[in-house]
Amino acid sequence: MKVLVYGSGGRDHCLADKYGDSQHVDKVFFCPGNPGVLYTSKGHSERKLIELVNLREFEKVADFCIEQGVDLVDVGSENPLGEGLIDLLNSRGIQTVGPKQEYASLESDRAFTDDLLKRIGVPKPEYRVFDDPEKAKAYVRNIGYQVVVKANGLAAGKGAIVCDEVPDAIEAIDMIMVEKSFGDSGNKVVIEERKYGTELSFFVYLDGKHALPLRMFAQDYKPAFDTEDTESIEKFGGNLNTGGTGCYCPHKLVSPWLVNRIIKEIVNPTVNEIYNHLGWQYKGVLYFGLNLDPYENLDVFEINVRHGDPEWEVLARKLSTDLFEIGMGVWEGKLDQVKQVWNNQCYVDVIAMEGRSKASKGWNKGYPGRYGKGHKILGLDEIERGIAVYFAGVDENQEKGLVTFGGRVLHLVAGDKTLEGARKKAYRNIKRLSFVDHNNNDANCLRFRHTIGA
Repeated sequence: MKVLVYGSGGRDHCLADKYGDSQHVDKVFFCPGNPGVLYTSKGHSERKLIELVNLREFEKVADFCIEQGVDLVDVGSENPLGEGLIDLLNSRGIQTVGPKQEYASLESDRAFTDDLLKRIGVPKPEYRVFDDPEKAKAYVRNIGYQVVVKANGLAAGKGAIVCDEVPDAIEAIDMIMVEKSFGDSGNKVVIEERKYGTELSFFVYLDGKHALPLRMFAQDYKPAFDTEDTESIEKFGGNLNTGGTGCYCPHKLVSPWLVNRIIKEIVNPTVNEIYNHLGWQYKGVLYFGLNLDPYENLDVFEINVRHGDPEWEVLARKLSTDLFEIGMGVWEGKLDQVKQVWNNQCYVDVIAMEGRSKASKGWNKGYPGRYGKGHKILGLDEIERGIAVYFAGVDENQEKGLVTFGGRVLHLVAGDKTLEGARKKAYRNIKRLSFVDHNNNDANCLRFRHTIGA
């Protein structure tokens, strides 16, 4: 069987790698992919069955799938889903994993999803939606609690700004709605009551008829810096949210009781609304971003229409079920026949990010702000056997080899029978890597958080 994974980030590299583990799959096309997937280390088995395909135009991707006899396409990220890639592929008779364009509005339109959850009684924080920045500012001045200001549309995981004080909220509204930091995604904002507690990421596969909740959840770390790293936070100008700086699983709070409660209170009502009231034949992944407060109250922060990044990188390592069998179950409406199996390991993903680097004029602050590119990646050959490296923001340079190209450069995922053991492995190995800042005496501009899984 042949599978094509459409995407280019760490989550997509991990999807390609996981499909490559399937007993049913003899070829995986990674499109448009990234050159890191061709890297072979002591931690990766040689993936000769993964082939890079440098195509981006949807029609050409469809043509390629038909020419090559691709059996299944898995679209890993939100932008092509929101742009209708699944619709096009299906119209050409190609089997897919991922929701159609209309259904992707669950992620691309926060206000739509918040209204849906409120209508069906799924718990979520109090919120208001604004398309006028002045009215939004007046609202935050008048309410008596801290807020999170969110861009209504897609913002690469960086569109939610946690605000401690009213001036912070005013600044966030201006950044999103006036300065258009996220483009048209900021035409509206959702202003949401800030909640405190523990964040959980919970994933469900849908096949148009059935639901397969993954009975395992992970914890993502959104802020750019560890909270105690006050010097870096002050120098950066705040501890901004990112697309994720690391992750671990199983979550420390995972239990049959909590999983069953999430399914009963959140998943089942949402899936029922999607299937029976909206009438959507949704085939793909639903990602519930949740909060569990100290009094064990659950709230939904967000719904996304794809796997989390970095959550998938740890869940995929822990999942023993054949991913191709899940993918075909999604397409054929047979998820009720899929049995999920998990191994007994713990996994930690620490993300290597672009940190502070010298620019031609001044300095790059690093991800999630302005970051440098083209820094040579060193130390990959020193990574221990059994450690997975999933590449994201990388490129290939004729002289330097593999170089940085994005803010989140690579995921380093370690497993062990205990969480602490996995943490030690991950941090021991990520310290062997460096990004060479050629403008600053070859200093190391790699940055990572130190408290993932702590």
